[in-house]
Amino acid sequence: MAPDDTTQRRSLPGGREHDAAMADLSGFQRDLLWRLYEHQPCNGLDVETHIEEYYGETVNHSHVYANLDRLVEAGFIDKRDGDGRANEYRLTAFARTTLDRRRAWLNDRSTT
Repeated sequence: MAPDDTTQRRSLPGGREHDAAMADLSGFQRDLLWRLYEHQPCNGLDVETHIEEYYGETVNHSHVYANLDRLVEAGFIDKRDGDGRANEYRLTAFARTTLDRRRAWLNDRSTT
């Protein structure tokens, strides 16, 4: 997948395209993004390990990779060849901005 600067997105006022993109994700996909936000670059096994630590239980291996692929297709994650054995995953700039906006939105609600 090309980096997010070439990804076609409908522009909405006030950066709302980030908010709309976040609304289209599953909770699991959001959790994968948050883990990459905190720990990147990561290979798929690292992402899986981090998410299992967070959930406190085993996560289906194919579920992790299928959702990482969906996030790549959606322009949230950049997938690159890693060490020759495993792919490396990084957030795109679009994903980082989207997560920053989400964090600010959640913080605003927790202080009221």
